[in-house]
Amino acid sequence: MIEPSTVRFVSASVYAISALVLLGLARRKPAALRRYCYPFVAVVAIAGVGVGLWGAGVGTFAVASGTLEGGQLLTDYVAYPFLFGFAAFVSGAGQRYVVGVTTLTVTMRLGYDFAEVFEGPLALAGTAAILVGYLVLLGVFFGPLSTAAARQPPARELFFKKTRNLSLFAFGVLIAWAMVSIAGLLDTFTAAVTLEYLDLLLRVGFAGFVFANVETLAAETESRGDAGTDSGESAPHTVPGAGVD
Repeated sequence: MIEPSTVRFVSASVYAISALVLLGLARRKPAALRRYCYPFVAVVAIAGVGVGLWGAGVGTFAVASGTLEGGQLLTDYVAYPFLFGFAAFVSGAGQRYVVGVTTLTVTMRLGYDFAEVFEGPLALAGTAAILVGYLVLLGVFFGPLSTAAARQPPARELFFKKTRNLSLFAFGVLIAWAMVSIAGLLDTFTAAVTLEYLDLLLRVGFAGFVFANVETLAAETESRGDAGTDSGESAPHTVPGAGVD
């Protein structure tokens, strides 16, 4: 049987190649849009490093009745908060929603670690954090964030809906995988293959989707800049400190 470490080395290679491809695509985007693209390149590159370290067994340490993998922690704690925070950002909601979503995502990921290495009440608390956190995410994304997105240009609202659905679906599948894994129903090879596939889908697939739609994020700015010129007049300017005599 193929060793899980081999699976992770292959996955790390896919991440490395994907990061290079994404970097090349990002450089072909207009300068104003590259700032949205480069963070995804970084997330994919970091995933490659983290999975490679995990495959090599570097950074493994014991906690309570289990072990944690430093490489896995690196890639997960970087990727999950960023991806969900970006989805919240696309909605056009305020910064507090973006911060709230990223914090909730970190809490859910921490819950998985608790459920993995502890027993008894702490393990139950970790599992509850995952399940309750996901329900809260659903409420936030289909509630206030959807309301905020409805006030955006139609193209951006559609971009938000697709981003929301992709991230929630992929994360929901990951949660189902986590529950099955915690229950010990997967052998080590199957667990490694399925996890790497799901993680690649969430990181690389999400990045590719954003790259294909990133122009949407510039639509609002462009429409505002053109608003004052549609009638042949200059857009109004406000001079700080100006008053009425």
